[in-house]
Amino acid sequence: MYGEDERLRALEESAGLAPSASPRRVPWRLVTAVSAVAGALVLIATLSRPSLPAPAGSITPVISLVEILPKGYEKCYKNKTYFVEQSGHFSLHAAEETRVSSALECQMQCAETYLCEHFSFWSSGGCLLTSYSAYPRMLDGPPGVAVVSGPRECKAPVPEYSKKLAPGANVPPFTAKEAPGCGGLHEVYEKVWTAEGETFFDDWQFIEKSMTRGAEWYLNRSEAQRQAVAHASSAGAIIRVGEQAWRPDVGFIVALKYKHVPYGPGVWPAFWLLNSDRPWPNGGELDVLEFANDQTAKVTFHTDQNCSLNVPKMLDCVKEMSDITDEMIPSCLTNYSGNALGCLPPQVRKDGEWYSKNPGVLVTVWDASGITTFHIPEAEIPADLQNDAPTPNKWPAKWRMAFMPFDPDSCVDIAHPQEIVINIALCGDWAGNAWWTCKSCRKTGFIPNYCIPGHVTEPATDCCTIYMSNPSAEEPLATQAYFDIDYVKVYEPKGANMPKYAAGTYRNGGVGVGD
Repeated sequence: MYGEDERLRALEESAGLAPSASPRRVPWRLVTAVSAVAGALVLIATLSRPSLPAPAGSITPVISLVEILPKGYEKCYKNKTYFVEQSGHFSLHAAEETRVSSALECQMQCAETYLCEHFSFWSSGGCLLTSYSAYPRMLDGPPGVAVVSGPRECKAPVPEYSKKLAPGANVPPFTAKEAPGCGGLHEVYEKVWTAEGETFFDDWQFIEKSMTRGAEWYLNRSEAQRQAVAHASSAGAIIRVGEQAWRPDVGFIVALKYKHVPYGPGVWPAFWLLNSDRPWPNGGELDVLEFANDQTAKVTFHTDQNCSLNVPKMLDCVKEMSDITDEMIPSCLTNYSGNALGCLPPQVRKDGEWYSKNPGVLVTVWDASGITTFHIPEAEIPADLQNDAPTPNKWPAKWRMAFMPFDPDSCVDIAHPQEIVINIALCGDWAGNAWWTCKSCRKTGFIPNYCIPGHVTEPATDCCTIYMSNPSAEEPLATQAYFDIDYVKVYEPKGANMPKYAAGTYRNGGVGVGD
């Protein structure tokens, strides 16, 4: 997954840059929403038609840096320079401005309008809604009329409820330690957090924008509820981040018991851990289950430090595992522009259909010695895990999917308190770009010359995006593209008695570092 949003950064930093592009036409609205039902979490993508407005023409610029901000929102609205989409791009309103009475009313219109990610309100009453996914340009204009620009939904910068949790940014640096054998540093763990049943969503934070240039449309909590998705068959694909974060240097276990994971053409699901107190990948990111289309899932770890896996120990321990891949990247340093992709251990790799046909528990054990992931079939869940006192060092190697021991000499300050994230993306940077190499994707019939595979920057011609906009995608999305989760539980070493750390995203009301 990605820790930054290039398009949002463009709005704030690329003054004067306006690359040419053809108009974007979106014939269908991808609605994603969420439902908590007794005993299970079900996440599934659904489609419905929107009412699309006409494209905008040229807009007369009006700009001022006078602040007119509602109380409590001073750190939310971005009152810098007013950006408007270049003439010819897909826009949300025609050239005429909507007349409203306040910035909050303008913002409310944005929150209720499909594809709106940014609003601008003039003190004269004008309200313009735009999408930050389009290329922006900076406009200057005569003074005298104040303007407020901001995101589709503002939240208090530090929610009151988060003050009960410790700041996750002020913890000692991670220092790797070698554990004996092929296990971890701790023998017994105890449960410290759980999400299951009707209260599954109570301790999660909604994230409301796509970070991967995909076809999905994320909803906030109130919008998800307003979409009437409190029914198991109407759940949706929403990035959700836990309110708490856990220290990998101390050690923790995350267990996800599932019945089904998403798969299919254009589908990009992920179950992952990250730190949002620092710009990605400085705080570390672990992809526990991530794949796109019909590819197999892989476990990877990302950091900005020159950390390497303990290769001799890793190769010795994977001998106990069966059906592993030979592909290996020992360096965990991640810099995509420099072709540094993060570390990838030899591991057992299966696709989404396999996981869905083999339900069970995905377990991640992470401590200062390294990371181990397990897949435990539902019929084999051990008594220690059922009793919330897992002893992973005693589990058989046949359940092990990946083993990543850290090199104690190089792995320092590689990770900070980790949040739990579950999401389903559609198309975008991975699933869209890999469309042509995907057998099931080609079978949809959305291939050249009808469309252009991997053209994710131009959704109007991208094969994956066009497929998602077609009625033929409804049935596979409804029957394949969903998470069905019984619970997510977190365990810490018995007797650790660690404080409850607030996830960075949670403290910021749903906005991570760099957003």
